[in-house]
Amino acid sequence: MMFTRWFNVRLKAAEKALRQGRLDDALAVVREPDLRECSRGQKLLDALVKPLMARARLHRQAGRYQDALADLDQLDVLSRGGPDVQTLRQRIGEEIRAGAQRAAEEQQEYDRATDDLRAGRLETGRLNVQRLDDTRRREELTEELDVRVQRGGQLLQQATEALERDDTLAAARFWQDACRHHGRTQDTDRFAARLAGACRRTLERWHEEGRIEGLLAARQAISGVISYDPTLADCERLIGLCTRATSQLAAANYTGLRQTLLRLKAVRSDVAWVNTTLDALARIAEGQEALMASPLGLYASDAGNAVRQARGDTFDAGQQAGRDMADTVTRPRILELPPADPNALRLDRPLLMLVDGGGSSLLIGRGQVRIGRAGTTADIDVPIPAEIESHHADITRRGEDYFLTAYGPAQVNQRPVEHTLLRDGDRIVLGTSAKMTFHKPSAKSESAVLRLSHRCRLPQDVSNVVLFRDTCLIGSGKTCHVRTHEDNGQIVLFERGGGLYARQTGGNGHLTAPVRAVIGGETLEFGNLRVTVKPYTASRSKGSI
Repeated sequence: MMFTRWFNVRLKAAEKALRQGRLDDALAVVREPDLRECSRGQKLLDALVKPLMARARLHRQAGRYQDALADLDQLDVLSRGGPDVQTLRQRIGEEIRAGAQRAAEEQQEYDRATDDLRAGRLETGRLNVQRLDDTRRREELTEELDVRVQRGGQLLQQATEALERDDTLAAARFWQDACRHHGRTQDTDRFAARLAGACRRTLERWHEEGRIEGLLAARQAISGVISYDPTLADCERLIGLCTRATSQLAAANYTGLRQTLLRLKAVRSDVAWVNTTLDALARIAEGQEALMASPLGLYASDAGNAVRQARGDTFDAGQQAGRDMADTVTRPRILELPPADPNALRLDRPLLMLVDGGGSSLLIGRGQVRIGRAGTTADIDVPIPAEIESHHADITRRGEDYFLTAYGPAQVNQRPVEHTLLRDGDRIVLGTSAKMTFHKPSAKSESAVLRLSHRCRLPQDVSNVVLFRDTCLIGSGKTCHVRTHEDNGQIVLFERGGGLYARQTGGNGHLTAPVRAVIGGETLEFGNLRVTVKPYTASRSKGSI
């Protein structure tokens, strides 16, 4: 009797909780097994289904998905999970997955905006910040963006003031700091255009005035400006040449210094200090040659050889050959030249050179070589048997550099050109079929070579055009201008006093080989190498000698 009364009390409490909307209290009662088995308990469970479903839907609408799923789980525990429960559970799962996807996308947008700000891409970063849906994050990044823009503006104002007082290097440093630490903006890009022009004018003025210390200090300052104005690369090259010239002067490398100054002169020919320095170098070279040509120089040379022989010095043959060749290529000794021969060939016109095992080559000593179509009446140096203009192009030597100037269609490495600096290995096409390759094989010689394709060989089977300057190496090595098939030593041709001379620089006996004048049509033998040089006549039949 007492148990029945307690049973009824609990049922009434659950029914009252349900009427008052206290669903969790009602559920706590009816979950007990003894109450669920009676008919009143079953009716109470049926009455709980609708309010639990309604509460689960409210949780879902409010985004409280875990609470909604908890209510649905209660219905499953009470065996009241029907199709409506499963449908609602499926929709909640879809919304949870969609929310996770949106959260991931929001995080990606936040990370992207943050990366833009950290990298200084402020304009792009501002656009990405405005796309953020998260108000807190958007306000946080907007505040950081404003701070960066403000600090960058302050540095840019300092750069502007420095530029107005003609302190170009300080302006470049302030501008670089603004871009590096606070990012690029439209204002920094507009200022870069002004800064590039000011840098160019300042560096050109310093170069003209000989203010080398300013040029050397400007290298780092203009490094960032070059990315905005690639034409400043010429100024960077100018600074590099001045840096090299100072190092060469400090090392008393007068030959290298002269070449560097000639390249500086090619940039601008009217700079007084460059011309003055070149004149001083010329006087140094003349003084050195005069000393070596004097009786004192002759005695010093003979005395040095005698001392080495008396001391019994021995040398590695390969090392000695390399030293001997380097000396010869750089500047053959005046004392080794034979007496002047009136029959010695001169490079005032093209010469044909025939090398056993090395084919036929054309030697041209002019600083500007004219290339055109074979058979034309135009005054050209290299007559190409192809469909090109009568005067199609020029190759001009400036210091140690070579430039191609095209008057007809031309390509270098498959890119159309009109005027360009040539580099070792460049592939040149004139017109549609005249193909050749430019080579500058030896760093110790300013001479270069045009290797012609098989179909473009010149009359008399000329396959190489040697753009001669001071020296020309003949042999099997990769640094030779004219390559032979077999390793029979090396020969160097060089011009002194207007005449053409030759000597052996490799192979047996080359250390004692004499210098010989090159006579037109005479075959010179140096060990196993045979060379014949004669005036070139393009009208002769192909293959004739």
